[in-house]
Amino acid sequence: MSEASVPVLIAGGGLSGLSTALFLGLHGVRPLLVEKHPGTSVVMKARGQYPHTMEALRVGGVADRITAASPGGTGDFYMALADTLSGPVLRGIMTQGEMSMGHVSPEDWAMASQEHTEVILAERARELGAELAFGTELVSFTQDADGVTALLRDVATGAERTVHADQLVAADGRKSPARRALGVGIHGRGRLGEVFRVFFDADMSGPLEGLAGGVTEARRFALFHLLQPVPGVFYTTDIPGRYGYIHGMTKDQPDFRDYTEEQCAALVRTGLGMPDLELTVAGSGRTEIVCEVADRFSVGRVHLVGDAAKVVPAPGGLGGNTAIMDGFYLAWKLAMTVRGQAGPGLLASHDAERRPVSDMIAEQQFANTVERLGPDLDDGTAAAPIHPVVQVFGYRCAQGAVVLEPGDEGELLEDPTAPTGRPGSRAPYVQLDGGGSTTALFGRSFVLLAGAEATGWEQVAKSAAQRLGIEIAVHRASGWEKSYGVTPTGAALVRPDRFIAWRAADDSGAAGLEDALRTVLDRPAN
Repeated sequence: MSEASVPVLIAGGGLSGLSTALFLGLHGVRPLLVEKHPGTSVVMKARGQYPHTMEALRVGGVADRITAASPGGTGDFYMALADTLSGPVLRGIMTQGEMSMGHVSPEDWAMASQEHTEVILAERARELGAELAFGTELVSFTQDADGVTALLRDVATGAERTVHADQLVAADGRKSPARRALGVGIHGRGRLGEVFRVFFDADMSGPLEGLAGGVTEARRFALFHLLQPVPGVFYTTDIPGRYGYIHGMTKDQPDFRDYTEEQCAALVRTGLGMPDLELTVAGSGRTEIVCEVADRFSVGRVHLVGDAAKVVPAPGGLGGNTAIMDGFYLAWKLAMTVRGQAGPGLLASHDAERRPVSDMIAEQQFANTVERLGPDLDDGTAAAPIHPVVQVFGYRCAQGAVVLEPGDEGELLEDPTAPTGRPGSRAPYVQLDGGGSTTALFGRSFVLLAGAEATGWEQVAKSAAQRLGIEIAVHRASGWEKSYGVTPTGAALVRPDRFIAWRAADDSGAAGLEDALRTVLDRPAN
């Protein structure tokens, strides 16, 4: 049995594991990723990337590839809630116009599906030095003060090897063996039921041109939630001429386990209200709808991401997006820790920062599910809706690796269209007076954004960086100060994941920069 040593071992090669590998590589750390399946997903699953995800993917060097993998190479789309395919439309759910986030992000939406996205993430992770071992599974692991010792097995040959890692990322899915080995429980609404999905080929050009009373052009159509005769979903796929239909959850749910192609075709015709539709069934399957969150996201040197950390129902589209973002938010913390630039408190903040927002998203997507797929689930406890812009751009790290200010009550959310610039908040997107935007400055290292009239910040940052052995990029600019709550002589310290770690209203607070960094990095002064 051979042994090896790696800085970070990632168990699981889905969206979250591949994202973590990619962003670790971007930060100069070469991880080992193991995945029991022989390759990336070949199943049509999550589809669509929110603008905040595209921001992260832009940093990772793959945003253009993701856009190119989107149908038509654009994020232009239309989603709505309707009684039937012929109308009436009750309301738009997500349209590019109604859901434009151009006021809070320079990025557009994309509509790449998971099977294409995973391939792109894997290619980029390898380009950045990650080792991806498909067909290899994590059998067991132990952790101690020196690291994690993991037993790996080649699925095809049964050959085993031992790997020692400084940190382990559990990206091994909803039933996460790693999470169970840690004894971490789960909370939430649990298993809600199951839906039945049918993929079919058909000429829908006629129906789509007049879709729901002509409310949208066929090329922009992405998805319709249909309420009659039963809750269901009709949607496009990345394959021209191929569509999907989901039969929602009902009290008198049929047993779909042995459905024939003829029964699947009949289900589609009934669900779409098109009894004469000619179609060919391309595949079908049952999908469990689950809403649950892990009780802890980090235990010592092991950190949960993706479905290992939380599983949310599909309506709302944040499952795959949060999986990708888990990797973006965690990777810089892993990199600084394994390089000795941060104490254990930085990685411990993964739980404090990611679990609260995961709880919020789980409840929001449960509420969406009640409305769109399972009205029989309505027990009167569904959360009030929070606009998606607020969910993805307005959530705060109300505790964790930030320096909160006096009077901050730790609110989880704020309105990103009226940013406060408080530490713990996402760094606002602002067009700078000299051209470019604040967002373009962030994503690789700590950034100290200083006002145009500020003097001395460069030297303060240089001295702190040298003493701590880290990189701090300093940018002086104007036009951003009001949105960040500082004066033209002030500054804001932005983490690599685009959250504000600390700020000084003016240059009289410059002496506090190093102390702030020590707090964030868990590096107390000797």
